[in-house]
Amino acid sequence: MLIIGQLLINTVFAMITAYLTYIFIKNNFNIQIQLKSLVVFVIFNGMLSGIVSTLWMSVLPIPGNLQFLKTIILIIINIIMLRYFLHIEWAKAVLAFCLMTLFIGISNFTVPLVFYICGINATPDIINNNIPLFVLMNIVIYAVTLLLIKLSPYAKIIGNIKNLTPIGFLLVITILIMASFLGVHFVVHFDPVSFILVLLSSIAYFFFSVWYISIYHKYEMQREERNQQEFYNESLANTLHDLRRIKHDQMNHISVLYSMQKMKRFDETTSYLKEMLDTSSSVGNTAIYNIKNAGLFGLISAKINFAKSNGVKINLKIIGIVDSIPYIKISELCEVIGIYLDNALEEVLINGKLKFDMQIISTDSNLTIRVDNQCDKFPNIKKSSKGKDRGDGLNIANKIISSYKNILSSTFFDESSMIFSQVLTIAKEA
Repeated sequence: MLIIGQLLINTVFAMITAYLTYIFIKNNFNIQIQLKSLVVFVIFNGMLSGIVSTLWMSVLPIPGNLQFLKTIILIIINIIMLRYFLHIEWAKAVLAFCLMTLFIGISNFTVPLVFYICGINATPDIINNNIPLFVLMNIVIYAVTLLLIKLSPYAKIIGNIKNLTPIGFLLVITILIMASFLGVHFVVHFDPVSFILVLLSSIAYFFFSVWYISIYHKYEMQREERNQQEFYNESLANTLHDLRRIKHDQMNHISVLYSMQKMKRFDETTSYLKEMLDTSSSVGNTAIYNIKNAGLFGLISAKINFAKSNGVKINLKIIGIVDSIPYIKISELCEVIGIYLDNALEEVLINGKLKFDMQIISTDSNLTIRVDNQCDKFPNIKKSSKGKDRGDGLNIANKIISSYKNILSSTFFDESSMIFSQVLTIAKEA
């Protein structure tokens, strides 16, 4: 009967852990998960973790000083489930559950102290064999864990960090330290003074981890901004050089044209004017310099140059100044816009260099990006016609877009003009 009670309690609280992990992932990685996948994850996680915990507690002859190994086994099980049930990337799955385990580890630390303050003298063996105490212990643990999740605004930056390996490694070390401390100061004996000292040192290490995450993130963002700015400056310098050259030659061109006109050499005048027009068009559309965001500028500039090298002109129109774009990772925005432009370019190049327009409208409240390309036949918007292992671009773009609440995406086709449109609207205000 005791084992059945332990199994039931372990299963229920394992399900709670799974759901809290989902809340953490949703809040910090902007990942949307289908309800069906979430229910399957919670149920299977609860059942498997409940069975492992109960076997470890009451069936297998595991000595008390090795109890911390259960935590490591459960971490591995949960990370695998996150990866294959919720389709979370490995790095994010490891980091998310390590942070959750760290929160639960801190919560575990509070149990002996709460029991000591309440006058409950209980060791882990006594708690495990007393259902009411076992339930009370879990209530304390998960109440503190939920509080830590709600009071962890620093974790918002984690979703923006690209290299998660050193962060995850640091959190694993923290968890192992706390597990070993808990074994020494609670499983073996309980000394409130040394326990508080160990708790404070562990929390200090935890906050050092937070500080490290912040510093590492800021350094990474500064490096990315610096690289983008260097690219922007280089592209701008090249175009300004062409503009200065044209301005410098303006008087010479006027003098030559005046002389040709005076000598009534009209054919030569026409030919010379054509050369001037070709030279001027090589400078490109100066509207792109209304884009002050280095990442977006670099992407669109590169696509325009690629199109031009293949004999395609992108008619770019920009209204307003495109500067900072809040509440979205610029790398993910560029990935989505890059997919839209690649799709349009492929269609235009394959089907005889048809019409290709791009419009960007920036206001105080919204940024709208629209890509229009002409088609020679009715496109299948829902299913790619590119064949096996191709045509995943829009799926990737839609997955990224679905992780943001401030982005609205739409695609539509105008049969009268045979224009396929991809539109992205980004709210600048939360």
